[in-house]
Amino acid sequence: MNYKKNISNIIIFNISPPKPHKFSTEIYNSTIDISQIIIEINTLLPQLSDFINQFHNLVSQSNINVITDSAGNLSIDVPSNMPDKEATKISTRLGIIDRLITTRGQELNDLFQKGLETEKHIKIENSNYTSQLLEKIEEFKKLNDSYKH
Repeated sequence: MNYKKNISNIIIFNISPPKPHKFSTEIYNSTIDISQIIIEINTLLPQLSDFINQFHNLVSQSNINVITDSAGNLSIDVPSNMPDKEATKISTRLGIIDRLITTRGQELNDLFQKGLETEKHIKIENSNYTSQLLEKIEEFKKLNDSYKH
């Protein structure tokens, strides 16, 4: 039998510890993945909400109308007494906020897709698993519904 002595005269055998079954590693990895996804979602949802609120506040404070064409392009209708410089500034700011909303929305959508796929794998291994995403998905839908321009 192979063995080694260390400094304190304890015998250590050259035996590798048993490796866990593949399914236990998959569950562990899936659990870590879903936790990371939830953390990212919890970071991005408030940002999306804030951007939508900024958009609505700017529209109402500026007394402008927002128009979206069939291709999803955003344009604004400003009061006739608004100076061109101010109208351009508002238009630019709204465009930036709109892009931020679109970007965050897509990032969240991608995370939800990844999360649902991960939860599907967790559910296969643990039938008692309860989704952590359903409440967040509902919140996301409400935010999207509030951003109809």
